[in-house]
Amino acid sequence: MTNHKQSKVKIVLPVLFTFGASLLFFQADAQADSSQPTNTNAQVVAATDANTQNNNYQSLNVSTTQENTVSAQATTQSAVAANTNTNVSDGAVELNTSAVQAAANKPVVSTTPSYSTNQYNVSAEPVNGSASGNGSASLNTAGLTASQKAFLDSIHDGAISTWKQYGVLPSLTAAQAIIESGWGQSSLAFQYHNLFGIKGSYNGHSVTLPTREVYGGHSVIINDAFRAYDNNSQSVQDHGYFLVANSRYHNLLWKTNYRDVTYLIRADGYATDPSYTTTLNSVIERYGLTAWDQEAFDVNTGHIDDLSIRGNQLHISGWHAANSYNSNMHHFIILLDGNGHELYRTEVAGVYRQDVQNAYSNADISGWGGFDISIPYTSNFAGKDIQVVSRYTYNTNGEINGGKDLFFTPVSLNASAGFLDNMSLDAKTGNINISGWHVADASLGKNYHYIIVYDGSKKVELGRYLVNSLTRNDVANVYPGVYNAADSGFSLSLKFDSALAGDQIQLISRYTDDPAGNGNFTDYWFAPKTFNDNAAFLDNFAIAGNSLHVKGWHAADQSVGKKYHYVVVYDATKKQEITRQQVSNSSRSDVERAYPNIYGSGNSGFVVDIPLTAAMTNGDQIQLISRYTDDPAGNGNFTDYWFAPKTFNDNAAFLDDFAIAGNSLHVKGWHAADQSVGKKYHYVIVYDATKKQEITRRQVSNSSRSDVKQAYPNIYGSGNSGFAVDIPLTAAMTNGDQIQLISRYTDDPAGNGNYTDYWFAPKAFNANNAYLDNVTFANNRVHVAGWHATDQSVAKPYHFVILYDATTGREVKRQLVDTVARPDVAKAYSDTYNAGGSGFSGDITVNTAALQGHQLQVISRYSDSQSGEGHYIDYWFKPVNVTIK
Repeated sequence: MTNHKQSKVKIVLPVLFTFGASLLFFQADAQADSSQPTNTNAQVVAATDANTQNNNYQSLNVSTTQENTVSAQATTQSAVAANTNTNVSDGAVELNTSAVQAAANKPVVSTTPSYSTNQYNVSAEPVNGSASGNGSASLNTAGLTASQKAFLDSIHDGAISTWKQYGVLPSLTAAQAIIESGWGQSSLAFQYHNLFGIKGSYNGHSVTLPTREVYGGHSVIINDAFRAYDNNSQSVQDHGYFLVANSRYHNLLWKTNYRDVTYLIRADGYATDPSYTTTLNSVIERYGLTAWDQEAFDVNTGHIDDLSIRGNQLHISGWHAANSYNSNMHHFIILLDGNGHELYRTEVAGVYRQDVQNAYSNADISGWGGFDISIPYTSNFAGKDIQVVSRYTYNTNGEINGGKDLFFTPVSLNASAGFLDNMSLDAKTGNINISGWHVADASLGKNYHYIIVYDGSKKVELGRYLVNSLTRNDVANVYPGVYNAADSGFSLSLKFDSALAGDQIQLISRYTDDPAGNGNFTDYWFAPKTFNDNAAFLDNFAIAGNSLHVKGWHAADQSVGKKYHYVVVYDATKKQEITRQQVSNSSRSDVERAYPNIYGSGNSGFVVDIPLTAAMTNGDQIQLISRYTDDPAGNGNFTDYWFAPKTFNDNAAFLDDFAIAGNSLHVKGWHAADQSVGKKYHYVIVYDATKKQEITRRQVSNSSRSDVKQAYPNIYGSGNSGFAVDIPLTAAMTNGDQIQLISRYTDDPAGNGNYTDYWFAPKAFNANNAYLDNVTFANNRVHVAGWHATDQSVAKPYHFVILYDATTGREVKRQLVDTVARPDVAKAYSDTYNAGGSGFSGDITVNTAALQGHQLQVISRYSDSQSGEGHYIDYWFKPVNVTIK
């Protein structure tokens, strides 16, 4: 080998292919012709019954409208006696009683609904569905050891990937890996997965090993860095990129004949061994490695499983397997007419096909190349030869850009179309009003027109009704060449029944030559509709006095036949019911105006006051459920609406007063809390926030607070939330720490147990104010008068005046003084402890001559010791000059 492997190359790893469902997009111009819309329920609701939801409310079943059509073989339906639209006072017909009972006794069909018109199911083979290969071949592993087979497995995916990514023939990659790594057993390959001896580093990883090199004709052993990989696949990928990064090997890329490639790689200087090409060919042929080449080459094939009319939808399903694909591409289905003109295109979501995956497991897209779409069947398609084109492309508009097209054999469709102008529930009358039209070339000679009501969920016909054809000039204008277009209209009024609620209800328009609605017929299946609209709103969901006040409305199609209405209070945190209460419905004309097509909307109101319990105000998420049921106890078959949960944990308070008053700490305020329900004991706790310890607690009685009730009407207990208490002062409250009040509601007489607290802002009671009214000096006497008021004098009964020589820094003398009343100080500092008795006055005998000219400072001290030491609080007055006259 030469030193061609020393250059460092950048590694580009392949992008792993993933394919998920995507939204189906239709071009706007493809929707110009009217077609039956799908009814989408915009309300997020929970529609449940006794079989799908237990009484613990473990899950929330969201009711939505199915968008897929359901089907039934008309020839296998049991004949039901025809009803005419004439024998009910308001013009509405009723469902067939026996058919309804049969439907009620049948389970919902759980398999995926299918569809058949008995006329238009077709299969189409692709025109260009096959791709040329490199000749047939298969891998030959006869005689290989288990280790050698495992080695081939370890490099297989990487070899295929390097062809797709770089154009390096897989058989070449495999043969080189076998030869240069000794089936992966060389030390460099076995320990570091370096199969090709490439030097340098890979993503910063390398290993230094001795290697023999030739310099100046001499063979020497040196230490050099070789790339280290995590696995064999990385090494194969790096090898592919190496050939791409070095331009001298570009002549062998994307060539499909292995003999050309093995010749070129030796000629390009990859190896100096003259027999290198022969050796490679021998390995490729001996082990049938061209099988990997065929696997990597292009695949572009597919099949149309169905192209047929389903009601007012053109259904197209099939698959398209191709190698020219990656995960950034879009899959489009394009429809052409017989002249090659495009009629329609849409991007489609992948539908997984295990059968295709099994057959084309090595295609870039196979299993997820399935497609199944229904598009509006319009005059664009009627009477034309329709050719389906499946396209993979990078372009979001479906234009060609990479990927491959697959053209399927054209299919001819007979003209048959219909539209439902209306299929809606009238909340006022309780009827389903139906109107629409159906045109069909095959209706010639079929003079009886039936509308069949079909339960697609249970595969049961519920009734059929002979209708008169109505003039529809608008349809004739759109379908001028279709038989019966001018007389294609119909209308019907049908009594709403519980059998119609919740299931997929599909209307079938049938033209037949049989008075009973059978015989020779042509059907049009309209898009199904589920009458499961479920809407509600809470006007009020709040605490009012001792009750949980609930007011709102709930209208639901599936409430038909369910005469009991319950409001359920549910703990969404613990997932358990708290209580339930039956309610009576009331008139809601506003709801009827807003939701005229939901059953019961005009009488959907309810209001109830539910006694509060601690379970409703414990901080959990509380959810209301409005339930219509056929069971007096509130179970049975039911339809629920789950309102958004709410936590009743409002907790508000305010201190009107928190101050020292005489020998007490005076506290006044209010505290209202939802979670005080069931907690009949109210405590005020004095807490040292600095030391983080309780000082004392006092039980209080609540008092009326109409002002709080007015401000907080929806907090439990707000109207009786007031409290006032005087707590004897202690030194612990006035030691300078932050003192915090806690208002506590509890179920424990001692103030513990289960409780709800409100912590007020802390406050330090450390006021310390004083004033020297007078200080005079005479022979052997100092006269001092003034006042000193301080919160921290609590429990410090000894009041000293200390003379301090600020010049020498020593105490001169201290003297216990009597308390002097100071109403002026009390008025100015009403919230300071001892302000009213803060005065002092006295003569202190000292050697004033020794102090002449010194700075003398007066200190007022309150102490708990007769000596003036112990615990004390001082006030240092400004120094004064000692002058004796």
